[in-house]
Amino acid sequence: MASDNYYPIKNMTPSNVYRIYTEKKNKRAILDLVGQEFESFTVQATSGYYRGHSEKSIVIEIVGASARAIKRIAEQIRKMNGQKSVLVLKLNARSQVKRG
Repeated sequence: MASDNYYPIKNMTPSNVYRIYTEKKNKRAILDLVGQEFESFTVQATSGYYRGHSEKSIVIEIVGASARAIKRIAEQIRKMNGQKSVLVLKLNARSQVKRG
């Protein structure tokens, strides 16, 4: 018997999940920038390592965005933080929003 928390994969929509990893600098400006482009996203505080040194970082996760929009936002974040690079991951996923 299926529970209320079970979602058969056939009922889920294929979508891309993008994660942008960046140094935790200019967080408010970054969130404002991302919020202008996307109506919903997730931000997670984390610790990252770059060339053997720990740094406070954030991960911005966006579901269902276009690759073009992600590339544009990632480049703006990179410039804003004065970084040589930011990491962008693209994950293939299936999603379903349960509304009540």
